[in-house]
Amino acid sequence: MSAVLVLDIEETTLARLKDRADAHRRSVEAEARSILLEALQSPTAKAWAGAKAFRESLAATGRAFSDSAELLREDRER
Repeated sequence: MSAVLVLDIEETTLARLKDRADAHRRSVEAEARSILLEALQSPTAKAWAGAKAFRESLAATGRAFSDSAELLREDRER
């Protein structure tokens, strides 16, 4: 695996990185990798990930949702 060395990071930035790593229960290095991966992820992948998370949150409610295609079809037939 490759390595990247980042020099001259401001103390406040490093402190914020450490706080964020602690909040996510990761090492500073793992948090930095996560931030880079997120920042470099394609916009399409981010959109699909957001949609997936939204669908999962709806599924977790246990509610049933109707098929929107059927609702649109009914509306057009009026």
